[in-house]
Amino acid sequence: MISTKVDSFEELLDLLEKKVEQYDHPSFIESDPISVPHLFAKKQDIEIIGFWTAILS
Repeated sequence: MISTKVDSFEELLDLLEKKVEQYDHPSFIESDPISVPHLFAKKQDIEIIGFWTAILS
């Protein structure tokens, strides 16, 4: 993870907007470990596998 120093509200807003552009699209999920819970249909299974995915990521 890259550390980024933010000195002003405008810089923070710009940084957050860039991150939204980077991550806020369905194709990002394909290469992310969070894609694993999306393979399940039952809510209970999604919760359990989501928990394990978070622990192991």
